[in-house]
Amino acid sequence: MKRAVPMSLVLGLAACGGEAGGGAGKGPGAVAAEACRAAAEARLDGKLYQLDLAALAASMREASNGEKFLTAPIVIEPGLTSETRQIVECTVRFTGERADVVGFVFNW
Repeated sequence: MKRAVPMSLVLGLAACGGEAGGGAGKGPGAVAAEACRAAAEARLDGKLYQLDLAALAASMREASNGEKFLTAPIVIEPGLTSETRQIVECTVRFTGERADVVGFVFNW
């Protein structure tokens, strides 16, 4: 019976699809946030996470060489004893309507 509670928590978190706060909306910020989300997910090796795409999209600002910089908090393995909180810092370059990640770090 002790396993039922943690498993239901894990399954409930997995059903969240990894993100919190819904989608990023529409427009260039949303496109850039989605590219950054994919970059984060690729680096997390299947771990659960929460990332507010709307906050990430809203944070977009000019960086060097016409690139865009986005940043937002991320919670890795939320609700677990191994939970960590970091900041995603992501730089993208637009080619037409497509955003390519050119820089990415998790900042403690």
